[in-house]
Amino acid sequence: MNPVMIVQFSASEGPGYLADFLASQHIPFHVLRIDKGEALPATLEAYSGLAMMGGPMSANDDLPWNPPLLDLIRQAIAQGIPVIGHCLGGQLLAKAMGGEVTDSRFSEIGWVRGLPLEAPQAAEWLGSRAELPLFQWHYQTFSIPPGAVHILRSEHCANQAYVLDDLHIGFQCHIEMKRELVQSWCGLSPEELKGGSEADPAQPMIQSADDILSMLDERIAVLNAWAGHVYTRWSRGLKRA
Repeated sequence: MNPVMIVQFSASEGPGYLADFLASQHIPFHVLRIDKGEALPATLEAYSGLAMMGGPMSANDDLPWNPPLLDLIRQAIAQGIPVIGHCLGGQLLAKAMGGEVTDSRFSEIGWVRGLPLEAPQAAEWLGSRAELPLFQWHYQTFSIPPGAVHILRSEHCANQAYVLDDLHIGFQCHIEMKRELVQSWCGLSPEELKGGSEADPAQPMIQSADDILSMLDERIAVLNAWAGHVYTRWSRGLKRA
């Protein structure tokens, strides 16, 4: 099998549990570091799938890699090469396919309750749990792109995940988190958290570091379990060489 191309946008937002899952399944992957100036390929003919991680920038930002990446996403969809997007990656997938990325009424930072919808695709991709722990760190949100199926929401952010063409999936949340990633993010951006010097009391879904780190091992174990279900379903569509 050709490798999965994982696009990383920020030094602190690596592939996390996605890399662990792919390695455990002996699925090769290549991490392309946008944050280090690595260039996107012109085509995806050498890759079996496209995965995109999160990042602090916006899908609407005028960045040199943004238009070619949107074109690459459209190429993947047209060629049936599976795409998965995490947070910024989910926003880029939605934008590439005709959705909009806008400021979210409520920012979400920390752990929130995810509620799968009743669509058959929700059970197929997310599993049978009535509720899912979601890890969040976002200020913007996407609309569901035309032709996609909405499968997941949270109380303060309606659009948490969607499935397109039964091959591609975009998330607003971060399903790739591991213990060390959560700890690192809390240490890197304390001012964004509840109790930080710039915290906004009008944003009820922004948690403190203590709240985020509470029961972390248990939360990560559940998150990894259902993320593994998602990654298993997504990897079934990977192109074989």
